[in-house]
Amino acid sequence: MALLALTACSATSTGHRATTSGTPHETASPSASSAAPGTNADPRIPPQLPDAQKTFIKAGGKTGPHSFSTIRQVQPGTLEVAVICSGSGTIDVNIGSLVSYTVICADGKPGQFNEVGLRRSHKNVAVSVDAKTKGSWGLSVGWAKTIDPPG
Repeated sequence: MALLALTACSATSTGHRATTSGTPHETASPSASSAAPGTNADPRIPPQLPDAQKTFIKAGGKTGPHSFSTIRQVQPGTLEVAVICSGSGTIDVNIGSLVSYTVICADGKPGQFNEVGLRRSHKNVAVSVDAKTKGSWGLSVGWAKTIDPPG
């Protein structure tokens, strides 16, 4: 059950879109979902992850840049990343070499949700956020066993 509706991203490097990186044999690819945070979403509360079986990061009410503890290991499956924000500006999210993207914070655009299908495990995944907004933000990163194909 998803309490927060979010928009998904595809693999490009502009706007709300995620950019995946890796070796030519890397099989990580963002998949589409049709959810978007409601306009009443509160960045002081970490966003919900609709299908996560394990949650690595839940942070709310953050301001400015922040680096999180390294995720020791992410198994094959689907990595879910949700960002919620207030104010105007941007939030740059970097999930190690797996995915990075920019979320635009503005009235009516309170955040973003991404899923990345991983066919192999990844160790020591660094997670960081560079916030260029006067408002606050929240981030959740989780994992589900099922690998969602790109949509």
